[in-house]
Amino acid sequence: MNAQLTEGYLVEQSAINWFKEIGYSYVHGSELTPDNQERESYRQCVLKKRFIQALKDINPWLTDRLAEEVYKKVIEPDHPDFIMKGKIFYELLTGGVRLTFKNGGREETRLVKVVDFENIDKNQFLVANQFKVEYQYEKGQYRKPDLVVFINGLPIAVFELKGFNAEETAKDAFLDHKVKMENIPQLYMYSQVLVASDGYETKYGSPTSNWERFFVWEGILSDDDVQVEETEDGNYRYFHRGKELTSLEVLIKGLFRKEHLLEFINHFVLYERSGESYQKKVATFYQFYAVKKAIERTINCVLEGKTPGDRRIGVVWHTQGSGKSITMLFYARRALKVKELENPLLLFITDRKNLDEQLYALFSHMPIVKHAESIKNLQEIVRTTSGGIVFATIQKFGRLKADEYPMLTDRKNLIVIADEAHRSQYRELAQNLRRAVPNASFMGFTATPIELRDRDTYLVFGGPISVYSMDKALRHRVIVPIYYEARLAELHLTNEFIDEEFEEISESLEPDMKESLKRKYARLEKLILNPSRIEKIATDIVEHFNKRVQELEGKGMVVVISRRVAVELYKSIKKLPNAPSVEVIMSGNKQKDPEEFHPHIRNKHQMDEVLNNFKDPEKDPKMVIVVDMLLTGFDVPCLHTMYIDKPMKDHSLLQAIARVNRVFKDKPGGLIVDYIGIADDLRKSLSIYTTEAIQRVLTDINQVITVLKEKHDVVSSMFYGLNYKEWKSLKPEELSQLTVSAYNMLNSQERKEKFIKNYLVLKRVYALASPHPETVRIRDEVRFFEMIKKMIVKYSNVGRKISRDLEYEISQLISKSIAVKEPVDVFSLIEKEKPDISILNESFLAQIRDMPYRNYAVDVLIKLLNDEIRLRAKKNPFRYKPLSQMLKELIDRYNVKLIDTVEVIDQLIEIAKEIRKKLDEGKSLDLTEEELAFYDMLLKEENMFKNQEIVKRVAKEVVKSLGGYVKIVDWNKKEPLKAKIKVEIKTILMSLLGDSVDYSIIENVAFKLYEHIETLYAA
Repeated sequence: MNAQLTEGYLVEQSAINWFKEIGYSYVHGSELTPDNQERESYRQCVLKKRFIQALKDINPWLTDRLAEEVYKKVIEPDHPDFIMKGKIFYELLTGGVRLTFKNGGREETRLVKVVDFENIDKNQFLVANQFKVEYQYEKGQYRKPDLVVFINGLPIAVFELKGFNAEETAKDAFLDHKVKMENIPQLYMYSQVLVASDGYETKYGSPTSNWERFFVWEGILSDDDVQVEETEDGNYRYFHRGKELTSLEVLIKGLFRKEHLLEFINHFVLYERSGESYQKKVATFYQFYAVKKAIERTINCVLEGKTPGDRRIGVVWHTQGSGKSITMLFYARRALKVKELENPLLLFITDRKNLDEQLYALFSHMPIVKHAESIKNLQEIVRTTSGGIVFATIQKFGRLKADEYPMLTDRKNLIVIADEAHRSQYRELAQNLRRAVPNASFMGFTATPIELRDRDTYLVFGGPISVYSMDKALRHRVIVPIYYEARLAELHLTNEFIDEEFEEISESLEPDMKESLKRKYARLEKLILNPSRIEKIATDIVEHFNKRVQELEGKGMVVVISRRVAVELYKSIKKLPNAPSVEVIMSGNKQKDPEEFHPHIRNKHQMDEVLNNFKDPEKDPKMVIVVDMLLTGFDVPCLHTMYIDKPMKDHSLLQAIARVNRVFKDKPGGLIVDYIGIADDLRKSLSIYTTEAIQRVLTDINQVITVLKEKHDVVSSMFYGLNYKEWKSLKPEELSQLTVSAYNMLNSQERKEKFIKNYLVLKRVYALASPHPETVRIRDEVRFFEMIKKMIVKYSNVGRKISRDLEYEISQLISKSIAVKEPVDVFSLIEKEKPDISILNESFLAQIRDMPYRNYAVDVLIKLLNDEIRLRAKKNPFRYKPLSQMLKELIDRYNVKLIDTVEVIDQLIEIAKEIRKKLDEGKSLDLTEEELAFYDMLLKEENMFKNQEIVKRVAKEVVKSLGGYVKIVDWNKKEPLKAKIKVEIKTILMSLLGDSVDYSIIENVAFKLYEHIETLYAA
């Protein structure tokens, strides 16, 4: 094949070649048809012939009849819901199909493996491109995904690709998935992985994932064997063993390596309950490789470890917001299935009751999970449970009275997994743990950095297994950056902190004991409870939050020192007009606590309800006030602002502020508002990071304001001399003139690109900094700039070319105050009412030529012509494709300034006239549009027809003969009808051409005509 600058050659063919390199078979999708007995219909996506054969290879005892029964169970999951169908299929895929059948007169039940996860070579791996699938609910309509990956005839991954040199990006490929998911859900129901790539940027996710939950893959055999270099323009290059790879090649050779893909499907796909339904989640590359490494170390420690030092598995440090809890779940699921570990017991230890409950809730769907309710209960479970998962708090390993902690078991296949393993209490209670389970292996997970001086953590748990730092998570958009703002500095109580060890001392205690300890700090609490101070902070929170949510949809959290402060602040907030919906989240006991606390003390059902509502961006409350609860292990992606009025430090502070770093839609970042003076503690807490990492992790809001001013200056200077700031006072026609004048000042591709790139940064920092006074000052200008941006996207090809920048803008969250109407319509500048005329109308073209706004006229004309040609080329590519190429070449010449606006307008009008001329030709030939399409196609067959009259007759006869057939629903699925059409075509050609043309040529032309018939009438 000769090299071509197309999506198919540059990206699709490259991907196919990489699949071949790692041992996949390849077949073009056009061969995987019902006609070739590959599947039952175009609507059915399982390759039945291959599936049945694979079943019998893996399960040699299976008869043809039983294999057919398994096939029916796989293709017909018994549920109306898309997600539940996928869940049922996933359980069959990984767990097998249970069959009950008669064998020699007796009933027998056996499990049929659909995929052999233990023996890779027993499975068939196939990749196909352009796999044709019929719409599930509409006959005769089709979609063709770019690539589909099959295992044993089951379509388990779908790729959508865009070319390097196309104007579309990986985000556009993702959007293609979403469209196809609506049309052909039966394919996506089987899919475990979706991939979107433009050859340069590649991301993958699950069928239920939004774009922000599509991930990069950086690793071939490990998470550290691909080196990533950032380029000057902020993009990335990938190197493996000295060779540069594209992101798509890394993903295919990493994730789709046969053994990796089977392991990924079997152990790294999760259906997590979300309200009444489920959300399908897949592992990130760092979760996958971390668990692989941890399992290898676990096997080695359990089987080979002779001393406590030998039985230290290591520590996984994955930063806050990167899915640490799910990594723990993936590890547990994998470990329990490792034969060498012989049904291990996994003991998960946390140091806080709420963390223990949250982690248990994540695992609770597994029947082998137990929750230790007391020291005695824990001891009984460890002594009597053969294998499975147990959750307990570290405090349950405290001493019982004066007795030495008893030995519970000497088994070797017991694994202790500590959450937040850096904390001091693990070191303090390690002796008890070792005494209770002397032969256990130890492993730690943490979301905060382990300090270099903190060697004890590694002494207890072992060296690092996997490190996924905050700066990496930011680069991969797994989390968003955090910004810091100090407010009401006169109320800061930094100098009043009674004991710097306050938080560290209280950190390991249960909530009730911590509340008791806080009474010793009554002086600080008394200062915070000063009514005047409470009132000022309540007023500032309400004012700040209300303005902020005008610009950025989401929720807020207030962190205070005690339950009493929480209740008093709640009262003050509720008294204020326009206060957001707010709730206090705290633990308590109505038998012991003051009556004013009672409205905020909830049972488990009530607490679950209010927390689920807080997680939902559409529901109340919009804000919560907390003391300790929710500051660790509680994810609310739509939370974007945290107000802190409590002294915190070190890991506790880092974990708290990380609540606002979760990805949500296009959330640009989280904001920390400081009312007490934590700046120094924040700097000290972050000192364990490098200086560069600190800047990535946390940014002062004043730096954002500096960028805001800088970008505002750049954008506004592009409209120097134009009086646009008073646009709100203009009449509609005056505003139309103003916006087009502004558009016209961006009179080159470079200026348009410069405007959009700078405006998108301005818009992003505007949303981040709101409601800072500086954002209020420029609000109306930002709205005006938004209008100009929309006009560029609508009318200019620049809009598509920079869509990589556009995809990360604040599109879903941007304030209603910045939302603008649709871009100005060109017709409003020509006539008072929108005329019912075509772009091909002479009067319209004349008015376009005479418009004073020439740059705007060029872009509008290009868009209208593009749309016109694209529409007509679908029906008749033979006539209109050359015009499409002509338009493209003209645009290219204009963009590089080989011709000016006057010339390009003249030539665009000539193309419009050429379209009209081609239409008129059809009328002069007395041919309809359909007949003209066949006429143009047949003209390409040189030396076949004596004259054009015969070509016309063939075209007319073909269209006439089709009338009765193509009106029948689903005609192209009915083999007898298709056969009749093919016979009709050959009969027409033979009757009109006689013996003057060889039959083989007639057959070839008949085939081409039929292909065009399918294109025109079926798809």
